[in-house]
Amino acid sequence: MMQWIKKKLYYFAFVLFCGSVLSTAYIHNVSSENTFDRIQAGQWVVASMYWEDKLVSTGKTFNPIGWHAAHKTLPIGTLIRVSNPKNHRSINVTINDRGPFVADRELDLSLGAGALLGFKGLGTVYMEVLSIPPTKNHRRPVVESLFAASDANANCVGGVTAC
Repeated sequence: MMQWIKKKLYYFAFVLFCGSVLSTAYIHNVSSENTFDRIQAGQWVVASMYWEDKLVSTGKTFNPIGWHAAHKTLPIGTLIRVSNPKNHRSINVTINDRGPFVADRELDLSLGAGALLGFKGLGTVYMEVLSIPPTKNHRRPVVESLFAASDANANCVGGVTAC
């Protein structure tokens, strides 16, 4: 009987040791929701949905069931996370258009994105900017040369002739 108890205690100590070792092991997060860290603080915005057939700002045909949105100032191609506070759903959408062109409204969601959020019509959502597409490396004139006293001193960088 004593041998059996000793054997069970060794087995329990071994399982406890293995559990403590495995609890310190790194587990990779496989959730696609958390693969992006926000790069700009989130904000509450008034949003609506749109579904008209038209061309978007990129020149492509609008896909009403896609996961897209229109914003007035964010660059085209920006990835944002939009969350509906009423049902705690969130979705990552891409800015592919300009708008909305209505006062007091900051975001237009495509019909597909709005349906996945459980969004109906007009309401308030929480928007976080996840990534902004890289800007093209344009050569710009030196700021000091724009305010030079004479044209002889106004030299531009990169061979730009008109400052």
